[in-house]
Amino acid sequence: MSELRIDAQLRDVTGHKVKHLRKQGMVPVVIYGQDSQPVNAQVDSMNLDRLLHTGGATQLVELTMTGGGLHNVLIREVQRHPVRRNPTHVDFYSVNMLAKQQVRVPVVVVGRLPSSAAGMVLIQAMSDVEIEALPSAIPAHIEVDISVLNGTDTERITIAGLPVLAGITYLDDADESVFSLIASRTETEADKTGIEGDVEAEPEVIGRREEVSE
Repeated sequence: MSELRIDAQLRDVTGHKVKHLRKQGMVPVVIYGQDSQPVNAQVDSMNLDRLLHTGGATQLVELTMTGGGLHNVLIREVQRHPVRRNPTHVDFYSVNMLAKQQVRVPVVVVGRLPSSAAGMVLIQAMSDVEIEALPSAIPAHIEVDISVLNGTDTERITIAGLPVLAGITYLDDADESVFSLIASRTETEADKTGIEGDVEAEPEVIGRREEVSE
C-alpha cells in the first residue's frame, strides 16, 4: 500500500461552474483507468499541495472516496493557473498494481565533486529520466552521486551509470548524458594567458532549460 494518501469527494459540478469549487478551496479532478469509466471528483487544495510536495507528483497515491471506494492512482497531468501556478485541475490514473508503468522521475544530485574538479562547471543535461516499474516500486526521485566525476572535461554520468534500483528499468538511451563537466570560462582564459587561479571554487551546476506545457 502507498504511504501517500488523499481523500476525494464525488462532484456534480462541471464545466465553467467549477470556478466556484476553487473559490471554496477545492480542486476538480478526474479519476480514470483502462477498466473503469471516468469519475468526476474534488480534493482539498491544501491536501493536494502537500501531496505534490511529498512525492505525489510521481509516486503511487492511495485515493479514498468519501462514502467508500479506494483507488491506487498516479498523477498523469496537473493543470496550473498561468500566474499563481496553483493547481486548477488534476488527472488521476487508476492503475493495475500488477502492471508495470512508464513514468518520468526527477534526478537529484547527491555528494560533492572532488577537489580535482575545482573550477569546473557541472552540466545537468537531464532533469528527469524515464523508468518502467510496478506502481509500488516507483521512487520519488533518482539520487545520483556526482563524487565519482574526477574533474576531467571528458567524463560524464550516463543513463547506464545511474544507480541500480530493484524493480526499475531505465528507458532512455543508455549512452545519453545526465551529468558532465566542462571547464569554466575563467579556467579557459587562465589557460590561454598562462595564469593559474589560487582560489578553488565550488563547481557551478547548470541545468538544461526545458519548456513545460500544461
